[in-house]
Amino acid sequence: MARKQTMKYEAPPTKREDWIGAAKIYRDDAEPTKVRSPVDFYVFRASTDSSLFAVIDRNEPARLPACPGDGEWILFKTFAETGQPRIGLSEKRAKADIGQKGYHIAKIEIGAREFAVNQA
Repeated sequence: MARKQTMKYEAPPTKREDWIGAAKIYRDDAEPTKVRSPVDFYVFRASTDSSLFAVIDRNEPARLPACPGDGEWILFKTFAETGQPRIGLSEKRAKADIGQKGYHIAKIEIGAREFAVNQA
């Protein structure tokens, strides 16, 4: 007769690195919002820090602040607003910052690790 294995935790994972594949959901993005006229976001990454991003609503890099460490902003990605939660970026916060300052800065660090599953 095969022995059924069950995984038991003393407590659920509580450290950030324990939540593999988890995404941070900002309270203002918890529920998808209906987007009437979507904004196109232009995301630039700092050449001196691969986790530092600047977001603007037009492809006009001159609107960005000076890149830290004498670096430069390099176009990373362009995407349309969806109203859905994103990993590391709140569309609502980005739009609010762009409206106030002309840009939004985000520090996005995504951790990954390997582990083996004991199948004994």
